[in-house]
Amino acid sequence: MSGRMHPKTVSSQDRIKGFEPYVSNLDERMALYEAARCLMCYDPPCKSACPTGINIPEFIYRIKTGNHYGSAKVIRESNVFGGECGYVCPVERLCESKCVRNNLNEEPVAISLLQRFAYEKEKPKGLVKFKCAPSNKKKVAIIGAGPASLSAAYELARMGYGVTVCDSNPRPGGLMIYGILPWKAAWSVAESEIDYIKSYGVKVVTKKKITDVKALLKDYDAVFIGTGTTESSRMGIPGEELPGVYLAQDFLFSVAKYLKGEGKAPNLKGKRVAVIGGGDTAIDAACTSVRLGADRVYVVYRRSLTEMPAVPYGKMQAKEEGVEFLLLTSPVRIKGDKKVTSLVCVKMELGAPDESGRRSVKPIKGSEFLLDVDAVIVAVGQRPEEDVLRSFGVKVDKGLIVVNDNFATSIKGVYAGGDAVNGGETVVEAVAEGKKAAAAIDKHLRGGK
Repeated sequence: MSGRMHPKTVSSQDRIKGFEPYVSNLDERMALYEAARCLMCYDPPCKSACPTGINIPEFIYRIKTGNHYGSAKVIRESNVFGGECGYVCPVERLCESKCVRNNLNEEPVAISLLQRFAYEKEKPKGLVKFKCAPSNKKKVAIIGAGPASLSAAYELARMGYGVTVCDSNPRPGGLMIYGILPWKAAWSVAESEIDYIKSYGVKVVTKKKITDVKALLKDYDAVFIGTGTTESSRMGIPGEELPGVYLAQDFLFSVAKYLKGEGKAPNLKGKRVAVIGGGDTAIDAACTSVRLGADRVYVVYRRSLTEMPAVPYGKMQAKEEGVEFLLLTSPVRIKGDKKVTSLVCVKMELGAPDESGRRSVKPIKGSEFLLDVDAVIVAVGQRPEEDVLRSFGVKVDKGLIVVNDNFATSIKGVYAGGDAVNGGETVVEAVAEGKKAAAAIDKHLRGGK
């Protein structure tokens, strides 16, 4: 058997004209071929690498035998957002990185593409439904409507709890709707799975901001906090307050709202844009800038391409779309009067690995240079709104909610998970934490049973 299947993609010249998905899904012939590449390992390392524990060889085997709906069932048993995760999971760092075919000097099985295939076969028939426990008359309130919160809501509803989810945004979904733009995953994927969760009796209240958690405990038996990371970190350099400087989270949020007809996108047509950072959010901001008509887009990153944390596929996409990478480069100040006119940068050199395991960097003396730009997007990390977390009354440390091994906060009956706890991971990690927190809430409300 030869190598992995690679579906067709829209050319970079065409895909930058809009925000539509540009990677095709597998057809049945391709899916059957790719499923046959799975070695059906007895103790599959790919399954261990999946935060939600999807039985990957089992769902692939069912594709291979033509049982597409059964394949989707295996996925959905473990991950309520199995469709969305098929599109947005960083599989290069998770399941596919552990595929045994890597040890054979071959490309890994295309797990994410097969997961998408199963979802696309499932959707026309209706997402697989599971039985629920009878109502136990107890109620749980959930703050936030991102993947961790909705995952917890789904699990609790299936256990027989009455669940109400409150979110300040106009639509539920959090990062999946307002942070991930549709060229990565069509919003219809997440929306179908959110509707599926609602079908279990979960009540979702939007445009409602909760600040008093203890008040909720008067009407609910438990509370889960899954408010995510909604603020971008700042660099702390001069000029960051100038018009034309955007924080990446706000930037992507505004573009999502624009695409939904709920607001305006930043005007970048014909402009030169510098995106500061090397993570997936930085790559997303750069590719979004290209689609908004920017003339030149730079990704400015202080380490080398090897240390850049963005997934390889994203970096390749950005290069194909004309994004320029300024590596071993760090900004020191943003210049301008009433708007951004340039970015002052300094060249960096790599040193020994630091505490994070990546090589440390230090500036090269006398290497400052000027980069002429009209806009700067800061994508150096994200964090929760700390004032909001403190208003809840739970213990907060370094800007994150403190929980124990059972996701319980400092307030009895109040639990938390997802990015507000871990600082910003992945959709699949948030789904996994929502599941674990739901199990802990159930155990708590059953008196430890």
